[in-house]
Amino acid sequence: MRTFALTTLLFVVGNAASFSYNKDVLNGTTLFQIQWSNCTTNDPPNLDCGQIQVPLDWSQPDGEQITLGISRVKATGSSSSRVGSLIFNPGGPGSPATEFCEYQAAGTPVFSKAISEHFDIICPDPRGVGTSSPISCDPGLWNQKQSLFPQSEAEFAEMVKHNKAFGQSCLDLSGGVFSHVDTTSVAEDMEAIRIALNDGKLNWLGVSYGTQIGAQYAELYPKNIRAMALDGNTDHSPSEVYILTAESSTYENELDRFFEWCNQNQSCAFHGQNVAQIFDDLVAKADKTPIPAPGCLPTADTAAASTCFPNVTGEDIRFNVQGSLTYKYGSAFPGGGWLELGIVLNETLNGNATALSSAMANMGKNSTVWQGLAVGCLDWAHSTTTFAQNVYKQQLGSAIAPHTKGASQSYRYQTRCIGWPATVVNPPHVLNQTAMKLAPPILLVNSNHDPETSYVWAQNLQTQIPSAVLVTRNGDGHGSLVLGGQASAVIDGYLVNGTLPAQDFVVQS
Repeated sequence: MRTFALTTLLFVVGNAASFSYNKDVLNGTTLFQIQWSNCTTNDPPNLDCGQIQVPLDWSQPDGEQITLGISRVKATGSSSSRVGSLIFNPGGPGSPATEFCEYQAAGTPVFSKAISEHFDIICPDPRGVGTSSPISCDPGLWNQKQSLFPQSEAEFAEMVKHNKAFGQSCLDLSGGVFSHVDTTSVAEDMEAIRIALNDGKLNWLGVSYGTQIGAQYAELYPKNIRAMALDGNTDHSPSEVYILTAESSTYENELDRFFEWCNQNQSCAFHGQNVAQIFDDLVAKADKTPIPAPGCLPTADTAAASTCFPNVTGEDIRFNVQGSLTYKYGSAFPGGGWLELGIVLNETLNGNATALSSAMANMGKNSTVWQGLAVGCLDWAHSTTTFAQNVYKQQLGSAIAPHTKGASQSYRYQTRCIGWPATVVNPPHVLNQTAMKLAPPILLVNSNHDPETSYVWAQNLQTQIPSAVLVTRNGDGHGSLVLGGQASAVIDGYLVNGTLPAQDFVVQS
């Protein structure tokens, strides 16, 4: 989920969805248009940048408009082999999709040869993120570091006070978009982009939180889909407690698997040692006395200089190791693999915690470090109002996940969003079954040892999509798209040719 619920609600497709089916054409002309151009004078020749205007509030389509930024990599194959446009979202929430098209165009292979040949790859930044009318906040308030595990009534009150002040700064600096970055609105934006592309039905590839966007699009526009692949699945239906325990459990499971791997693998820095105990002792030490992160200092000659906090607590370690488990064997993208995690933990043990420091806001008022939070606070319930209720969640997290103690993206939303000056407008709900019965076959892919999106979530999402085919990757890490293995080949075959494996198909890579 990256990332990233109070009660299970039945969502009824109402006026918004009914209106959506009738807005493709206005007076014989396309209602939505994308203006394409070169991004800069130095762009790769196959990269375009575009903008589209969409309503700020989809319940008032003729009201205030906002601008979404999009990048595009054109299909490399012949015109006869081209299938259409493929819209991509990398998750987060809060991850700019445009960067991934830029990586692809510059030669870093995000997408397979098959996808690149057959599709124009479309990478829109979701509203409020990156180049799309971004959420702005006060970086000074963000950088006033607050513990999300208060140990007293006074600490809890201070945390809530800080949440309110920071959220208010976002509202003051962002204006109306602050209250309209929910995933339902993003799904509506994707329909506007589909219409503007004028390239047939939707082809969608969503990873992590991008699976939630895809599922909610399918709920609104089930008849407008050609193919939809959801990789590393987020379930937006369960209760707060279920969401917290499911993510905490899957993170803890993957961390335990790392401990076992590290103990048995001679290349790991802690080979032959009790890695779990070393980790627990390190966290306890950092909670007592924060460990320096010299590479984060403004004077450091490092890429991390001025981008992260100069000291690292045990809480930081528990939160930030989750992202380090994303890829077991490393990747061209963040999350350098288990071997690197062993090195990072060893460096931290020896007094340099730079690699496990939390991000500071150093990019002015527009920073992706908080844009995902703004989305999460509108999508996920955060019902805790008292210190006693927060203590319950801390105790629950410690019982479910003794090493990480519940530190997770779900826990962040359930604490950082307390006091947020905007209400939950896209509450967790079971996907509308009347709508979902109209959807074509949808492919779900999930590893059974994913540190962020639980395999349980994928199973539960499958029950909400009658046409879903779930492919299990028997392995580790978050998502399968960039691994280039059997799961990636299944995604390619489905998107390009519509080929689906048997239900409950299992792959090993």
